[in-house]
Amino acid sequence: MSDTENKSVPETMGNLDALSYFQAEGLNVGWNAGNTLDAYSNGVSGETKWGNPPLNQNLFTGLKEAGYNLVRIPITWMGHIGEAPDYPIEPDFLKRVAEVVGYAHQANLTVIINIHHDGHTDNNGEDAGWLSINKARASEDGMRQVTAQFEQVWAQIATYFRNYGDYLIFEDMNEIHDGKWGWGPEPEQKPQYEIVNQWNQVFVNAVRGTGGNNLTRYLIVPGYCTVGRHTVADYFRLPQDKGKQGNKLIVSFHYYDPYEFGIAGTRNEWGSTADKNKVSNDFQPFANRFIAMGIPVIIGESGAVRHPGYEQTRLDYLTYVYGKAHEFGLTPIYWDNGVFSGSGENFGLINRRTGQPDSDEAQTVIETMVNAAK
Repeated sequence: MSDTENKSVPETMGNLDALSYFQAEGLNVGWNAGNTLDAYSNGVSGETKWGNPPLNQNLFTGLKEAGYNLVRIPITWMGHIGEAPDYPIEPDFLKRVAEVVGYAHQANLTVIINIHHDGHTDNNGEDAGWLSINKARASEDGMRQVTAQFEQVWAQIATYFRNYGDYLIFEDMNEIHDGKWGWGPEPEQKPQYEIVNQWNQVFVNAVRGTGGNNLTRYLIVPGYCTVGRHTVADYFRLPQDKGKQGNKLIVSFHYYDPYEFGIAGTRNEWGSTADKNKVSNDFQPFANRFIAMGIPVIIGESGAVRHPGYEQTRLDYLTYVYGKAHEFGLTPIYWDNGVFSGSGENFGLINRRTGQPDSDEAQTVIETMVNAAK
């Protein structure tokens, strides 16, 4: 049966706990297919809407050859979901996602799929998608409606991929927040923390409830806004996951710190003692709280934009951050959005058509991060 279809015969699943699986598969560094299946316009997602070409086999084969062993495929589902109460997902969209998963599997990569910009909220608190924490916190009816759709969408995704092997991992959501990106007075944020905890539990229950290989599939859950400090805080609760064979949960946070260097590009210098101490201080709590309990931690998005004229500083940053991730047992996944020029977030490294580095500089960046993480 083609990888564009849901498989009728269950593929082989191992019986390792999640941390042992990561260690056995050498899942120490990964890459994001950003701004592709997660791209959207006017409330409808589309693979090429933000300028990247369709994902293809060359890309994933090239990623494996470059030393990556894990790929995260962000997916925005809005515009392909029908009305309540069943919220049916368009079959052709599911088939395309399955085709892309097939490319990754053919390249012998472990692959993560998620719900991505369906939950995007801008700085003004305006929602782009349906997975709205603002709507959920505003009323009981809002909470019920959003949660019901979240549950139905994940039940359908999980059912479709129920027979896939354990190389396919589900991640429930991405950077869910109220418009403040995880900042703001803590009393004001507490309801949002609790909603994320509840949705993580709904996700685990929905996936496990579809049976088959999903009974023991590895599942990724984030803290509020997928921010590190919220994920190691006491108010973050891991979901209950009854009936598993050992731990099957994975924790995720994102890391572009410091923001001015990692994303904004307004700061070119990095590498002071304070800079380096911050990385250790940010990462060590994850080792203490989760790795020590046998729970893998991924840095689901990470990296730094291109800094023209300061190429070595970027290499120093990636060497240190990815090296510290390795030291503490965390798996960093680089955010590549396919953007190589202009004044925006220039994270692009890989030519999406060929799967090869876009330039000699990109080749050096890739080798640096892969070597540091391994």
